[in-house]
Amino acid sequence: MGIKLPDSLLSQTRVNFLIKPAPQSTMPTSTINTLKHEVTEIAGKVTFKGEGEGLLQVCVRIDEMPGRKYIKPALIAFRLKESGEMEAEDVTEVTVEEKKGQEAAKDHLSEMERILSKMIREANLLLKNADSVKNDEAAFFKQSKEMNAASKWWPMLHVVVLLVMGFTQANHVVKFFKGKHII
Repeated sequence: MGIKLPDSLLSQTRVNFLIKPAPQSTMPTSTINTLKHEVTEIAGKVTFKGEGEGLLQVCVRIDEMPGRKYIKPALIAFRLKESGEMEAEDVTEVTVEEKKGQEAAKDHLSEMERILSKMIREANLLLKNADSVKNDEAAFFKQSKEMNAASKWWPMLHVVVLLVMGFTQANHVVKFFKGKHII
């Protein structure tokens, strides 16, 4: 049969984080600079402290649990925050009011960043839409010019065909009357 798992939010998948120095990074590759963490809670914090400076790779791996017939999609979100240790002379006393003000500013800035990124996405969508409309308008204009040129010559062609047919028919009528000796 299969393994019966409880039907909670994390029972369908296994989420693993792997943080390690990038191959081109100046940060030394060691066990101190590598973190493997399996997520067991719906929300939480993973703290990584490495030695040295350089680029890091952050990998998120989502595996399906064995015994499941259908995979439930897993929605994950994470935020990376870079911080360093301050030198002894850089440490200053921060009052409670200043901390509250800084937290409010961070919340406001993150809200502003979210609004700004939404506006940028909408502007990009409008630009793509405008490009699409411009291309459609150019194709329509070209087709309209071609139809206009064709519509100029079509009546002239009709007049020429009618004149030729009239001339031919008049010749046939004259020949008929001459053949019957009416004229």
